[in-house]
Amino acid sequence: MKIQLFALTTLLALGSQAETFTIDTGHAEIGFAVKHMMVSNTKGTFNTFEGTVDFDTESKELQAIQGSIDTASIDTNNESRDEHLRNADFFNVVKFPKMTFQSTAVKSTGENTYEVTGTLNVLGIDRTVVLPITINGPIDDQRGFKRIGIESQTELNRRELGITHSPAAMIGDEVKIDLQFEATFK
Repeated sequence: MKIQLFALTTLLALGSQAETFTIDTGHAEIGFAVKHMMVSNTKGTFNTFEGTVDFDTESKELQAIQGSIDTASIDTNNESRDEHLRNADFFNVVKFPKMTFQSTAVKSTGENTYEVTGTLNVLGIDRTVVLPITINGPIDDQRGFKRIGIESQTELNRRELGITHSPAAMIGDEVKIDLQFEATFK
């Protein structure tokens, strides 16, 4: 009886093995939009980033997400504005070259949807954020990789993240975040 129980426990443990998927930066985007002068949205992206997603393709269970963004890679299609965003008024990229996210808890909220709680480090300070995540796939691509899609749209308050330069009438406090990633596992 003990041997059968051990074998069953071992099989169950092996059955929920997550694969670590690596973000395919050629098929990914970290986008944002923030109100400018309360009349229009200024949009931008971060162009250099990396991350992994621990996902069990058999049970379709998301287990963890982690990643980092090179803050100097901010791109709003306006070099003068981008240089200002890189200085100490905003991202202070010399002192804080990376923003990081590490999940701490994952809760399933429906088929292929999750609520991911994690630690977001901006300007050297950790803050807890909750991201709604949708996982699409997996599929097997033409090169023999397993591939998943990850989507998340949320809003973060820039002041709560320590980015306090400029009044809200000039630059809105709410920043819309749009994450679109493909990730692969071989």
